[in-house]
Amino acid sequence: MSSRYARVRRLFASGNTGHGFRSYFDGIPWPEPRRVFVLKGGPGTGKSAVIRLVAEGLMERGVAVELFHCPSDPASLDAVNAPDLGLVVLDGTPPHAVEPPLPGLVGRLLSLEATADRDLLAARRERIAATGRLVRQRFQLAHRYLALARDALGLYEDFYEHAGALDQAALEQAAHEIEAAIFDGHHRLRRPGRRGRVRRLFASAVTPEGPRHFLDSLLDPLPRRVFVRGNPGTGCAVLVERIAAAALRRGYDIEAYTCGLDGRRLDHVIIPALGAAVVHNAYPHTYEPKAGDLVIDTAAFVDVESLERYREEMEVAQALFGQAFDQGIWYLRRALMAHQELEQVYATPELRTQVEAYARQILAEADALRARLPAADEGQQLA
Repeated sequence: MSSRYARVRRLFASGNTGHGFRSYFDGIPWPEPRRVFVLKGGPGTGKSAVIRLVAEGLMERGVAVELFHCPSDPASLDAVNAPDLGLVVLDGTPPHAVEPPLPGLVGRLLSLEATADRDLLAARRERIAATGRLVRQRFQLAHRYLALARDALGLYEDFYEHAGALDQAALEQAAHEIEAAIFDGHHRLRRPGRRGRVRRLFASAVTPEGPRHFLDSLLDPLPRRVFVRGNPGTGCAVLVERIAAAALRRGYDIEAYTCGLDGRRLDHVIIPALGAAVVHNAYPHTYEPKAGDLVIDTAAFVDVESLERYREEMEVAQALFGQAFDQGIWYLRRALMAHQELEQVYATPELRTQVEAYARQILAEADALRARLPAADEGQQLA
């Protein structure tokens, strides 16, 4: 959130999950939106291009930005947020349909459809309709396979409970150790009577390219990091959730990063005011800890012998997960191919003029916001 930790952060605000498409677009404007530009238009009309041009312009001006990548096409941007300015530009079309907040005051709608050649589109009506159906069908199949993968992962995790293999007392002790590492020495920052706010997003996503994350952009600048690693079912998510709850009780705002496959699970939590993070460091979102990081390996809490009688069942569940997960990614790839066909239908050279005009207009608003910032506040979080 604060540019003193990172100038460019890359993340996701939506995901293709085992629960279908899930969006946290309401978490993009943060901490205090002053200008929110919502882009509308068909595929290929230049929404991502506007966002990228604005992001590049902001970075050239030295403004900290958060870049939100599209989980269905990571090369494309869904949004850019400039936290220090309170300026956001985002794609407001389905499946993450968004409307401008406080229209005319904070939010503004910008349409790219009006510049498209309507006669040309009318001649391609049947092709557009058929390709659109194909996109939807492939996404539905992708999400069904990801649901199977999520369920197979749940089967695998359940065997730890069936075997009673996890030392709950050791897990509890680890939770206390992490709390001490994160919060000790920071009592003066606590705000009695105020419960912290939650900004919910994704740090990783299941994409047509496979699992993808940008954890380095989120974690590299943080001075205080704790990594918990271990197999599914060994309590990693429990430890992350404990720290998230502890931070909120103490009045700290948090960034809560949901699992890209299972929307009920919390993978990571960042506490910006402390420059701290607790990270579930396991496939498919791995990150190499550095000197000074605290690493908790939950394998130390597992009675391996008690699991042995379930070894074959766990191997079957693991294989089922891999097959379903890979098939879900295959359908995401096929959905992207069909979507790119739609983009080619809608794209026209004339749209470039409108794209560039909107980018200039938004950057002019950014310059006006920058001019109003006291010099002492530049590069600091606006709260």
